[in-house]
Amino acid sequence: MLFGYPVEATEDNWVHDCLCEIIATVHRNLQANEEPLSWPEIIPEQYRSWLSSRSGLKKRLETFRETLATLDPDQRNQVLHALNSQNMIGPLLSCECDCAAISDLPVPIRAPAKDFFNFSFKLLTGLGIRDHQYSIIYNSISDHVCPFCGCEYFDAPGAPREAMDHYLPESKYPFSAANLRNLVPMGNKCNSRYKIAQDILFSDAGIRRRSFDPYNHDEIRISLNNSILFSGKNGELPLWKIDFDPNNEEVNTWDNVFHIRERYERDVLDPSFMTWLRGFRDWYRAIDNENDSAGKLKNAIQSYCSHYEGEGFSDRGFLKAAFFRMLLKHCEEGNERLITILMDLKN
Repeated sequence: MLFGYPVEATEDNWVHDCLCEIIATVHRNLQANEEPLSWPEIIPEQYRSWLSSRSGLKKRLETFRETLATLDPDQRNQVLHALNSQNMIGPLLSCECDCAAISDLPVPIRAPAKDFFNFSFKLLTGLGIRDHQYSIIYNSISDHVCPFCGCEYFDAPGAPREAMDHYLPESKYPFSAANLRNLVPMGNKCNSRYKIAQDILFSDAGIRRRSFDPYNHDEIRISLNNSILFSGKNGELPLWKIDFDPNNEEVNTWDNVFHIRERYERDVLDPSFMTWLRGFRDWYRAIDNENDSAGKLKNAIQSYCSHYEGEGFSDRGFLKAAFFRMLLKHCEEGNERLITILMDLKN
């Protein structure tokens, strides 16, 4: 993930907080063998006016409560623990704790739990919470691009919404289905072609792994400096070596889930190689019409790098900057073939 979202976008999380409080009340009533609170009294008072008319929520809560009542106390505690642990998003992503998946719970409660919390997620749209969260995120991102790839642009608030991804998939961790800390806007390709319903907490081999926290993450830097010139396709393109700083387990998870290196090489670097060189040539000609020299060429590449460094994530500027940093490195190391090609291209 190239950069993180502001955690302020998750502060309007009252629907999730309310649901957790309702379930905790149901659990306490059952454990104490008390008469269950009726609807809408079971809704915390500060949220009652917003949810009391939601008959679909009421119906699903009744089914959940009736099913929970058929379990023994230890099983009910297991459900409550899953509710709490599935919502410890930050510690789960950093492997500081673990949680039970829905498949680990008693069979009778699985479907009612999924139905109740998945229905609750849908309420976020009608209550305006999704739009509010997205507006905060969109306005905080100067370049309005998907941070999971840096290539897909986000549409402005008011347009059809970008995909809202359940970072911990709702199919396995339904108790976090309406938790804004687990809901992240994501470009359509990242969401529907790559992540889909992958479990961010486990690899395909079932190994626990660390992942980026979308709401607690700094920018990372990309380097192409270790790419090998003239060793890629047709002996003309580089053999790309895409490195990330920092390089850690979170990066590996991100790359494995979203196929970042593969997409950058196939969809951006290979097809853009000559286009970016021609763009540099045209710019260089515009500022200097005289014949080139190796020293002037290096200075020009350095200036061009600085320009794209300032572009940030706009128009894939971060990849263009990495590309020209790589060319500059090889020029400074005296790669005569590259220097000759670039000078001929300009002259």
